[in-house]
Amino acid sequence: MRRRTKPASALIGAKRITDLTPDRRIPGNLVVEVNGTRFATLPADVLAVLEIAVDTELTEERFERLSRVADVEAAYLVAIRMLAARPRSVNELLRRLRDRGHNPSAAAEAVGRLESKGLVDDAAFSRHFARVRLSRGHGPSRILTDLLSRGVERRLAERAIDEVVDQEGVDSLEAARALAEKRIQQLGEELPPDRLRRRVLTYLMRRGHRGFEVREMVGEVLRNSERGAGSGEQDESV
Repeated sequence: MRRRTKPASALIGAKRITDLTPDRRIPGNLVVEVNGTRFATLPADVLAVLEIAVDTELTEERFERLSRVADVEAAYLVAIRMLAARPRSVNELLRRLRDRGHNPSAAAEAVGRLESKGLVDDAAFSRHFARVRLSRGHGPSRILTDLLSRGVERRLAERAIDEVVDQEGVDSLEAARALAEKRIQQLGEELPPDRLRRRVLTYLMRRGHRGFEVREMVGEVLRNSERGAGSGEQDESV
């Protein structure tokens, strides 16, 4: 059974380092035991700087310092696992760490370490996010809204979207056209033209495609669809 790390508040009275053993899950880390209880897993070089060894007696000041380091390391390890699952923005990562009960100050320091190593970068994240969402047919306005909701600064998000649109050669209107044509096929021909138009426009707006050009394009696609259906009926009657 996996042994759980006890919180610092559970350790009362005199405190002493009773064991330091290699953490088999995290190379370079040592499992720290205080008063016979697993306390934390910390990098060996950090423990060396703190002059922590077996039988070290911990004053309240040293224990508080060790607890702070342990809090930051715990948040850092969780953040690493989150980033392994998918890229995240700085604010998204901070919010998730706080939601999981990590001390806000420790979470901020852990994310700062990740930023200094280039593992968290809002500009890179925004470009990746924009590239993925554009490939799914989302428009720039929807992508911008989603980036802002993840705490990315507006100018940085707008610049990232513009860069990706230029690099990928994306034509937003043509992307919207492809979505409109597909949606019309999905909805079928049983809907009245006005209702079909509203449904398609609402669908496109949710994906960030809006404005006069989009409305005109949807009208054109619907007219073409009607003409295609009409010509099919004429062919069957011949």
